Amino acid sequence: MSSVKRALVAYSMSSTHVQTTLDYLVAFKKFSGFETDFVHVTHNAVIDFAFDGYDIVFHSYCARLCFEGYVSDRYREKLKAFSGVKVLAVQDEYDRTDTLKAAIKDLGFDIVLTCVPQDSLDYVYPRSEFPDVTFITVFTGYVPEMLMSELPAPKPLAQRSIFIGYRGRDIGGRYGRLGFDKFEIGRRMKELCDARSIATDIAMDEASRIYGTAWFDFIGNCRAMLGSESGSNVFDFDGSIEVRFKEMTAANGGVPPSYADFLPIVVDRDGEIEMGQISPRVFECAMMRTPMVLFKGRYSDAIVPNQHYISLEKDFSNVDAVLERLKDLPSLEAMTQRAFDHLVGSGRFTYRAFYAGVAGAIEERLAQKSCGRNRQAEVPMPPTVPVYRSGMIEEPATAVPLGSKGFRLRVDAVEAAVYGREFDRLTGEFGHLRSIFEPEINRLLGNYAGMLDRLVQAAQMTIPSFFTLEDCETPRLLVDYDAEMVSASQQRKEIRAAFEAALPTGTEEASSEALRQTLQHEKDGYFHLIEWIRRLNEVYDADRLNIERAFHKRIAALGATILPGLSPKQRFSARLLLLRLRFWAARRRILRGAAHSPAMRRLLAAVPVIAPLARRVARRLRLSGLT
Repeated sequence: MSSVKRALVAYSMSSTHVQTTLDYLVAFKKFSGFETDFVHVTHNAVIDFAFDGYDIVFHSYCARLCFEGYVSDRYREKLKAFSGVKVLAVQDEYDRTDTLKAAIKDLGFDIVLTCVPQDSLDYVYPRSEFPDVTFITVFTGYVPEMLMSELPAPKPLAQRSIFIGYRGRDIGGRYGRLGFDKFEIGRRMKELCDARSIATDIAMDEASRIYGTAWFDFIGNCRAMLGSESGSNVFDFDGSIEVRFKEMTAANGGVPPSYADFLPIVVDRDGEIEMGQISPRVFECAMMRTPMVLFKGRYSDAIVPNQHYISLEKDFSNVDAVLERLKDLPSLEAMTQRAFDHLVGSGRFTYRAFYAGVAGAIEERLAQKSCGRNRQAEVPMPPTVPVYRSGMIEEPATAVPLGSKGFRLRVDAVEAAVYGREFDRLTGEFGHLRSIFEPEINRLLGNYAGMLDRLVQAAQMTIPSFFTLEDCETPRLLVDYDAEMVSASQQRKEIRAAFEAALPTGTEEASSEALRQTLQHEKDGYFHLIEWIRRLNEVYDADRLNIERAFHKRIAALGATILPGLSPKQRFSARLLLLRLRFWAARRRILRGAAHSPAMRRLLAAVPVIAPLARRVARRLRLSGLT
């Protein structure tokens, strides 16, 4: 057996479009020293391979355990049974903290990488509740040295077109002062700069978010970047703060309460702990030699105000002094060099250094757990990747984390399955209507032909032939439908087989194209079936009407041309039969009127229990030609 330890990283591919999340995942494989695979575990992911071939499961923060149902039950079952070392990297621990804590206990994590400072651990994770768990305080992100060679050389500050740049978001008052700062620093600075005719590129809406390497291009074009501490001091342990926030939002017509409106609810909680984390943006700015204008704060005690960044008071009382400092380019260049040397050049804050420490803690736990544990030599993987009727794809372990295309593929696969199930349902509905309409057409033809035969016998006469099945459109439509379904069924099998053949690991592009064809075919089939059902109803109604008209045409011909020439006895028999037919027609009109009358609608509204019976009666009347 190889002495190299094997690790499985659990993540959510719905989050890998965020560069910092992708960096976090990729860096584990590059710097941990473990032979590493990745597996997508959220959005009901189906995971059937055994974890016995791994020594470590590293659960990334993007697969959030605080939201019940977000992480796949199949994965949780396998993780719970796993006997190796279990590591959880967690962020945003202030959301539904009790749910997160319950998951840590239930799944049996050995090591938790937390953003909570060591001096505040007992506030969130009391040692009495987690006696055997090692909590290591970490940052939310580090310097991604893997990207350093791919980034453009930083522009000189004098050549940058954006005086002050920022991208933030309004996350609402429920996260307290730190959450409010993310929005307020952008809102207020833009307001003050606009009043001074200073051009900025500041936005706090989701549409303005920038992802991937384009984000580094943006940072590198800014003379200065705004920022504030990451995280929140308001821990919503039981979710009650979130519930209250949603209640106030609903009561206000969907408009979330402002920070000031919500402050009375969180003000006491806001002072119970000091999170004040440094965010990945600080490292990104240091990499791009971009000066930082930050609110005063702790920043995980990693940076020093006015040495590594320009400190902005939260009441903006020193804003003019800050703006003046941004004009002193030599001083700014010196500050960015200090920040780069401290945060990047020193190597202290790189992913390499971070994961070296994490790997050491894991090795210690592995040594404790190695007794009596027998890891399989390799991870057995199926030769093909099954797709279930629900559209869920069985998740394989992959060499790299999959991105937005992989996630889109899975979303589309579920959508294709939904259309496929609807196609099957509509096929059954068409068959059900067919089983009613075909015999009903024959019954109507037989009934009308029988009535005319009795007239012929009563009058002892001969009349033109009546409407026949060959005169109806319904049988012809059914022949066309059967032919199309045979062809569509074969196409469906071929396209689905092509998709499943393209799914194995490493063929994401081919899988996406094959799935695109599958989804389009299922959509087309669904909408074609809706059209077939519409046409079947229309053709059946037209045939029923044509049969009735043909019958009345024969009756009219009888009354106008044939009856006057009959003997009195024959005429009496024929007129008696015609009277019975008119009575039948009158009854039909009365029933039709009753079925569609306002009085009937009011009765159904007043006594809803009879509605199913009324629908069955109306349907029977319609099929019988009475309504």
